[in-house]
Amino acid sequence: MGDISLTSGMRSNLLSLQSTVKLLDRTQERLATGKKVNSALDNPTNFFTAQSHTSRANDLLSFKDAISEAIQTVKAADAAITGIKTLIESAKALAEDAKGVLNESAYSQSLTIDSIASLAGGSTISIGGDTFTAVTSVGSQTLGDQNFYIGATAADTAANLAAAINSNVESTKDMNAAVAGVTITVTAVSGTSLEDGDVAFDAALSSVFSESSIGSGTELADKVAQYAETMNQLNDLRSDAFYKGKNLLTASDNMTVRFGNNHTLVVDAFDGTVSGLSLNATANVGWNSETNIQVDIDKLNTALDTLKVKSSALSSNLSIIQMRSDWISSVSNILQTGADNLVNADTNEEGANMLMLQTRQSLSTSALSMSAQSAQSVLKLFQ
Repeated sequence: MGDISLTSGMRSNLLSLQSTVKLLDRTQERLATGKKVNSALDNPTNFFTAQSHTSRANDLLSFKDAISEAIQTVKAADAAITGIKTLIESAKALAEDAKGVLNESAYSQSLTIDSIASLAGGSTISIGGDTFTAVTSVGSQTLGDQNFYIGATAADTAANLAAAINSNVESTKDMNAAVAGVTITVTAVSGTSLEDGDVAFDAALSSVFSESSIGSGTELADKVAQYAETMNQLNDLRSDAFYKGKNLLTASDNMTVRFGNNHTLVVDAFDGTVSGLSLNATANVGWNSETNIQVDIDKLNTALDTLKVKSSALSSNLSIIQMRSDWISSVSNILQTGADNLVNADTNEEGANMLMLQTRQSLSTSALSMSAQSAQSVLKLFQ
């Protein structure tokens, strides 16, 4: 260019055209990338600020997957708690039904006193855990004690023994006695059941143990077995309550959820097994009395209350985790929008610029051509 002489008009038009081309290149880049700041050279302040916003948004979003997994873990634990509650309610129903079966199963044992000779003074009969002793003197029998008088006939002796049983509250199981001739029928009072072996004696007496309700003993045994199986299923369900290796129904399996900026939430786990809920794995004392059945029912009610508290805690933690997840999405969107506002180009504006620059380029080209006409007029002199 230094060896070529241009007129001042041509040089001015050339510079204008070069400037226009440069602006065209910049506008084309903005339209192609959608950004008005593509590097630190374009605008250092906006470029690095937008980069900081984008970096923080990406850092927060990196926690989203772990938070999503934590939400599913809590939901898995809550679903297991719901199932365990159902099993406990089922066990309660079995226990309540067992009460009815127990009341229908009042066992009785018949004692037949064969003859007066079979009971000598000092002979003993065990009734409900207490020992009743035969005495030969009327003065040795006092109402309410555990002695009974050997009467003149076997029927008299049977009546005296029945009176002693009815006036005494036996230490293991309280009994009632009814007498018919020489036969005494012993039954347990309401709320307990008589079993074989609750009545024993050392004299030559015969006894027959029978059930007052056919099949009732089997029905109670079935309910006891069903209760034990329900507790086994409860333990199995607790073992299956894990998600991605994490089980919040295992006491040592607490879960830490990370939200970024060193902020965390610890979701406490608990022991959801039968023993952890302080339940009996098998029916208390075989459910042989309403009192023993009620012990299990009370424990089942306590376990339900415990699960209600644990479920509420999980629900609260789930709300916090979901709120944090939504917050991360919202803040990340705000940060990205802020970054875009700093570096993104207005395509409408850039499109208008492109149209104007193209028009200017055409005008500059025409102007340059007109400037060259002065030199062309000199050329015509030689033609």
